[in-house]
Amino acid sequence: MKHKISIKLGLLFLISMVLIELLLFAVLYTTVSSHRINEVMEGLLTRGAGHRDVLENNFNESTLAHVALMESEAVTEVIITDGDGNILSESFNEEAYPEVFYEAIDGKAEEKERIIEDEWRTEPYVATVSTIIVENEQIGNVIMFSPSEVIRSIIGHLTRQFVLVMIVLILVTILIVAALSKFITRPLIRMKEVTENLSTGKVEEYLDEHPNDELGVLASSINRLSEDLERIKRERHDFLSAIAHELRTPLTYVKGYADVAAKKETSFEDKDKYLNIIKEEATHLTDMVQQLFQLAKMDENAFAIDPRSVDMSMVLKEVKDHLHPLLEERKAQLFVDVPSNTRIYADPMRLKQVFFNIVDNALRYGGEETKIKIAAGIEKQHVVIRISDDGPGVPESALPYLFERLYRVDKARSREIGGTGLGLSIVREIIEMHGATVKAFNDEGLTILITWPKEDNNEKNSFSR
Repeated sequence: MKHKISIKLGLLFLISMVLIELLLFAVLYTTVSSHRINEVMEGLLTRGAGHRDVLENNFNESTLAHVALMESEAVTEVIITDGDGNILSESFNEEAYPEVFYEAIDGKAEEKERIIEDEWRTEPYVATVSTIIVENEQIGNVIMFSPSEVIRSIIGHLTRQFVLVMIVLILVTILIVAALSKFITRPLIRMKEVTENLSTGKVEEYLDEHPNDELGVLASSINRLSEDLERIKRERHDFLSAIAHELRTPLTYVKGYADVAAKKETSFEDKDKYLNIIKEEATHLTDMVQQLFQLAKMDENAFAIDPRSVDMSMVLKEVKDHLHPLLEERKAQLFVDVPSNTRIYADPMRLKQVFFNIVDNALRYGGEETKIKIAAGIEKQHVVIRISDDGPGVPESALPYLFERLYRVDKARSREIGGTGLGLSIVREIIEMHGATVKAFNDEGLTILITWPKEDNNEKNSFSR
């Protein structure tokens, strides 16, 4: 529980907010308390200055008694002295005066009014003194006292208010942070649940992508991952089903003809016939397994290529020479129209494999005495290669799937002529590993169009999947 992201995020927010609030409260408390203390001291100075002004106009016993009477009814106290420090009138009921009184009457005052005691934390009184001056001569002092308990009471009341407000604010902050952390972490928790379900094979769940923030982008990425996993799962199922189907047929032939050939009553001529069929099916199985092995290595990034600068005209000449017996057997023709020194950056062995597979596909499905043409030319920064035949082509609906693994336009006819349905998928994998593209379309037959980067664009690239 303590490792939940909502708790971690909530604690982080809470600690940050509390620290900020404490800092603000400390500044605010210091400012307000200083202001209130200054109010008390300024009020004491003003009160003393008011008495001093009255006495400067009427410095007599009646006025002195009146001032003392006024302060005896107030919280504050007053002592009025003459110029030599002798007490003329006072409102104190205590026998001993504060020590600051003796400091105030010691010597002449340099200011008309001043604070002589402001240590309210430790001293019983704070005090001010206002000098009485008549005709430029100091004739007395008005010394005002205010109990420090008044200030301590104000500060105590202020402290209790601040503590109460702080507690309420922290509680509100806790509630807000808890709500916000839940609000923020709820989509993350949902994402965690969906990814856990993805790991168990449940790929039908989707996340809300509406928030226009990083969480929305993450939800969109997880949804794409879910779709990719669903597609891979479906393709894997279809691929395994197709493999099982493709292997079952030749194995059934092998087993069936082997059983017939093993019978004693089977003639030698029939045995030879059946053995040839078994051999053909075994060869077909070997080719399929070899191609599957190549595709598996491609999927595992273990299919190495060794790119170098190659002359396409020389590569295609070797391909044509290699296919010459097969062309003669099928009464087919292969025309190559590639300018000399048309160079690309590719693995020559894999490039030959690409042309072998495409031409072999054209020979299998192009019909009798088919004509195959390979042409190449430079367009801007690419070498464009066209391999076309004059066969019947393929249905338009089949073109997008022509390079898919084990896809066959006519499954019955494909099995009859020995195709595995893997040749063109290997072609696409090899071409894409070189950074090139391939597509197919009908143009008086089937045309394969390969767009390959020119040598000077690609010779420094590292080809990796």
